[in-house]
Amino acid sequence: MSRDWVALARRCAGPAIGLAVVVGIFAAIIPRFADYQAVWQAMIHLTGRDWAVIAICTVMNVASGGLPWMAGVPGLGYRRSMLLTQTSGLMTTALPMGEAVGFATQVAMLRRWRFPPAVVTAGFVVVTAWNQGANIAIPVFAVAALGTGDTGPAVLTISLIAIAVLVALMVTAVVAFRSDAQARRIGAFAGRVATRVLTVLQRPPRSEWGEKLARMRAETIGVVSGHWPFLTAATFANQLTLFGVMLACMHATGVTGVSFFEALAAWSFARLVGSVAITPGGLGIQELGLTGALIAFGGGTDAVVATALLFRVLTFVPTVVVGSACALIWRREERAARSVLDGVDQADVGEAVQG
Repeated sequence: MSRDWVALARRCAGPAIGLAVVVGIFAAIIPRFADYQAVWQAMIHLTGRDWAVIAICTVMNVASGGLPWMAGVPGLGYRRSMLLTQTSGLMTTALPMGEAVGFATQVAMLRRWRFPPAVVTAGFVVVTAWNQGANIAIPVFAVAALGTGDTGPAVLTISLIAIAVLVALMVTAVVAFRSDAQARRIGAFAGRVATRVLTVLQRPPRSEWGEKLARMRAETIGVVSGHWPFLTAATFANQLTLFGVMLACMHATGVTGVSFFEALAAWSFARLVGSVAITPGGLGIQELGLTGALIAFGGGTDAVVATALLFRVLTFVPTVVVGSACALIWRREERAARSVLDGVDQADVGEAVQG
């Protein structure tokens, strides 16, 4: 087999496995405990009031999406923060291995807006850290509110793992950001390791990583010290408005027997499981986790599956629609900026010729 075919097979392996997982979950697993016909009936009988509540919750969630980035990248502004989050969210949700594409899109947009590399890196660090912290803190809080005796073994196990991950992240942050000298040493060591690997691959070495990490540390500390209240409030607002969308779906589809904190535990458990999935946006994995947790807490199977599917639609469709619109706006701005630059360059050339 030629190298081209091997490379193609490796690129396609991840998306193919993810697609197989999604098909297996929706075609083989979920139908074992729910009737899709009954699920459909539950979804089509939603009232106008149900749709109004769902719409309000969905709009609030979309509108709050850019707020953490406003806090993490000072000077970004609300409009650009929405272009950033919705465009990259479209890539992450709709494409196989979309996390990498979404990350690259965010870097390209921030650099195009002329934010320095240290500011971009610091923004990624604080926004990612706060998002992951919220993803971990919410299920821990929900389990604590319920009490360990009222949670299933799976939810309790995931929560204990989440606590361990949170502690590990905090220790790593303390070690890396304890001092400027420590950051320089860690960056220099990482640069040496990367250079050795890249030398074998015949790639250019990586230098000055110690200095770069020190600059990123200073920028990160500045952002956190000056904006942590806004960053924390914005992150939890964005996370909990998404939970509000799920609560609205539960109410609309008639899920009963599940308390507020049980619903919070089920939702946060599903998000934790889906965050490490190989499918785009955790498709299939989150639905399975959410369905299993809500049923374990006492929800009816058909109504719970209807909630999970409706919740997926209401998180996928707005992301695609709003993300597509933001991507078009971004591309239009890019073309306009390039036209201006081309015009300036041509004017400079004309002045030089005349001179």
